[in-house]
Order: sequence, then structure tokens, then C-alpha cells
Amino acid sequence: MKNFVGPLVSLLFLGLLAFLMRGQIPEIVSILQNGNHALFFIATLTFFIGAVLMALRLRMIFSAKEIKVSFRQALDLTFISYFFNNFLPTSVGGDIVKAMCAARITKKPVDSITVVMMDRIFGLFMFIVIPCIGLFFLRDRLNPKVPMIIYSFLAGSIAFFFFIFNPSVAKRFHRIENFLNRFKIGSKIRQIYDGLHDFKNHKGTAVWAMVLSLLGQSVSIFVLYLFAVAMNTDPSVWPYFFLLVPVVHLISMLPPTLGGLGVREGLYVYFLKDRIGAERAFAIGILWLGLLLLFSVIGGIIYLIRTEYHVKFNKSTQEASA
Repeated sequence: MKNFVGPLVSLLFLGLLAFLMRGQIPEIVSILQNGNHALFFIATLTFFIGAVLMALRLRMIFSAKEIKVSFRQALDLTFISYFFNNFLPTSVGGDIVKAMCAARITKKPVDSITVVMMDRIFGLFMFIVIPCIGLFFLRDRLNPKVPMIIYSFLAGSIAFFFFIFNPSVAKRFHRIENFLNRFKIGSKIRQIYDGLHDFKNHKGTAVWAMVLSLLGQSVSIFVLYLFAVAMNTDPSVWPYFFLLVPVVHLISMLPPTLGGLGVREGLYVYFLKDRIGAERAFAIGILWLGLLLLFSVIGGIIYLIRTEYHVKFNKSTQEASA
């Protein structure tokens, strides 16, 4: 039953959003038809640049663990994660398969899990930093809920980093390990924790990973902004995209949906309607979904033809992803 929660939640949110927007569907179709299609294409190419930056970040983090992964392999893993995000809960579900595929080519499963986790952590942290910077300039012109959401994510990330990198926590981790040993996973979790904790000794890698994360996340936001401009939106709204889009994507990672489907599109409408109109906000959600599906197809093809990435989805794997 757990395997159906994600699809059901996504369908529920999509159905609710379609019902609420039913009267504006003709206008949304007109906006998409009359948009600047050349700019839509440029936005698609720009999204690919973001994928390249994420692949470079992943390869760099593997290098910190002295694991050799080529740029092509890192890019393959990035696209494969897009594909499996369509089938696993939350918008980070594809990371599970990314780690499993990485383990297949590196022969180091624990290190692969650690690297993929750290890669995601760097990306999420910069997605929190970007709107924090924007708050300094737009705080007085925002829904009061927005700063509260951003600061909540910031507090959570600081607490997480404290847990991972604080030496005193690391020394006392054996207590957590002893508890987890009741479930026969203590030693594995300990290895993953030690791997994450070890990144405090790779400050140079961490800095460059943050830089690539900042560039990559900014590219993703810029793609959505290009979509808006292509639909005759006032170009001056760009600061709100860099402030509100990260909030949308962060929240969409929380519920058990398929890649954030349904929740993400609804949040676009909720947060962006006052700036660009509900119709354009909904159209942006459609375009972003189409872009993800396009890159998912590429990832699916890569996974299909490159047998070195193939993994076995046994019962325990499905339970871990549920």
C-alpha cells in the first residue's frame, strides 16, 4: 500500500489544482500557444547547463573520496535520477537509484551513498541560501509566511550541519549506533555518518561544491524566469523568482509525492500569482513538468542502454524507498 501513497497524493493535488483552475484553462492554453517559442527552446538549453553543473559537482565530491568517476558517468547518473524521480517518493527519490547506480560502477556502496547524500546536501543548502539573501531586499513586499518558511529551512539546515560536523556529536554517535544495531543497520549508518563527517577535512571541495550549487540552482531558477518572460511577463519580476522558486521546490520535497508532482504546480500558483498571474504561474508549472519529463526520457534511455548501471529492485530496496 505504501508504494501507492506517492501517486495518490500527486493525483489528489493535481486534481484539486485542475478543479480550482478549470475556468482559466482556455487562457492558459492561449498563453502557451502565443508564447515566445524560441525563448522556450533557450530555456531548455539553459536547463541542460544546470545538469552539467550538477554533474561536475557530483564528480568533484567523488574525487574528494578518491573515487574516480568520469564526467560522462556523473552526467549519466544525473539524468538517471531525473528518470527515477518519476517513480519514487518526493522530488529527491531519484537519489536512491543514483546512489545504487553509482555503487555499481564504483564498487563502493557506502561511499557512493555518502557522496550522493553530500551532493544533495550541498544543493539543498544553496537553495536555502539564495532566498535568504533575497529577504534582505524584498522582505517588506512579501507574504509574511515566506520569511517564516525560509528561516525554518535555514534553522533545520544549520541543525543538520551541527549534527554532521560537530566533533562532540561524532564522538557520541556510538549511542545512536547501539540503538540502530537493534535493527541490524547500526554499522552501515555509522559508516555513512563517518563519511559525511569526513567532509570537514575537505574544505576546498566543500567551497567549490557550494559555488557549483549556487550556479546550478541559479540556472534552474533562471529557466523558470525565462519561461515567464516568454509568456510576456514583466522582466522586472526576476528578484521574486530567486526568492520564491526555491521556497516552492523546498516545500515540494516534503510530501510523499512523485517527484513533487502536484504540490509543486500548486505552489507555483500560490506563491507567484500575485506577481505574474495565476494563469502564467500554472503555465510555468506545466512547462517545468514538461522539461523534467524530457530529461527523464533521456535518463531512461541512458539507463536502458548502459547495462553497467542496472540495479536489482528487490523487496528490501522497495521498502527502503517507501
